Amino acid sequence: MEEKNRNMTDEQLAQELRKSKGGKLGGKILSLLGVVIAVVGIILGGNIALIVLGGVVLALGQAVQGKSKDKAGQQTFDAIAPDIVSAALENVQMSPTPHLLDAEDTNIPLPRHTHCSGSGYIRGTYRGLTTELCTVRLTEVSEFQREETGLWEKNEQEVYTGQWMLCQLNREFPTWLTIWPRERLDKLFSAKTIKTGSEVFDKRFNLSSDDEAAALRILTPGRMERILALADSPIGKFAVNLNPDGRMYIAVHSGHGFFDIGKGYENPAQLRQRFAHELRWFTDMIDTFRGV
Repeated sequence: MEEKNRNMTDEQLAQELRKSKGGKLGGKILSLLGVVIAVVGIILGGNIALIVLGGVVLALGQAVQGKSKDKAGQQTFDAIAPDIVSAALENVQMSPTPHLLDAEDTNIPLPRHTHCSGSGYIRGTYRGLTTELCTVRLTEVSEFQREETGLWEKNEQEVYTGQWMLCQLNREFPTWLTIWPRERLDKLFSAKTIKTGSEVFDKRFNLSSDDEAAALRILTPGRMERILALADSPIGKFAVNLNPDGRMYIAVHSGHGFFDIGKGYENPAQLRQRFAHELRWFTDMIDTFRGV
């Protein structure tokens, strides 16, 4: 199946993406019907049968939407991703094991979560440096009691989806440092952060390290300028973590993964352009620190 998708022409892939839209529309209609049935059940004095039926139809509709998008996403990945990655990296390995990238083995601040998972791992060499990318998802699980049945159920909520990249810079550093975006509350309460002396940079980013002087030697004015330029890209909020052993983590809280088709409005040519631009953004960030 993967080889078949790889050999798809743009016209064939565009046709599959259009089919996906039709499948998602059917799923949405089912989901809406499920909500209507459940609401009718509530209006009729809490009719358990209708409420349960509505829930089943709603779940079925959501499953149809998800299955349709997953199929189109896999077809797009197989048809486009290998060429995009091979243009940026050498010695490419799709789905390598074991994984090098561990999102929780960093100093990057993450939202509270119960589970951390990675998917879509790809490894390669960027200018002689071992590099691995993947999609990271964080979920929070909570329990609640359903009024209609009195039963306790678990609710799993996705709290973070982002594109991550690990690059081994093949050198050691005197300290670790982490750069992450300044939020409104950080500014309001003057959260503790290392000041770089650049008013523009300090307004947009936090900087933490266990050796302030060493961190500031790494984060030169030229390097801050390049980071600010990359921050003006629409890719999303990002964080960078540099480790003493030379590992560099880049985390973009984009809300989607690498090679994600999104809402499915883009044609294959537009998807190629977006995927290549996103991957180039990451390699540009590596170049910002590669010669540290």
